Amino acid sequence: GDNFNVKDSNYGKVIIMIEQETFVYDSTLSNAENTLKAHGFYRCHRSYVVNLHKVREIINWSKNTYSIVLDNFNQDKIPLSRTKYTQIQDLLVKL
Repeated sequence: GDNFNVKDSNYGKVIIMIEQETFVYDSTLSNAENTLKAHGFYRCHRSYVVNLHKVREIINWSKNTYSIVLDNFNQDKIPLSRTKYTQIQDLLVKL
């Protein structure tokens, strides 16, 4: 399954989480984002790219803080930038 999201580390490595497994590869998040964009992935935060097909819900913690809840085993929460909130809503509607 494509149930994975991608996290940027500060060392020019991208950490990919697929279900319970983690893989690391040498790349920048921008490169990973460009490769994955065509497959329904979205850069929701400066450090995260998520699979839009696995977004379960978006939680509004406070006026300007949002998190994406993923539809996976742990129902992981990924930060969502305030500026991306409207854009991700539009993308989810189009899925």
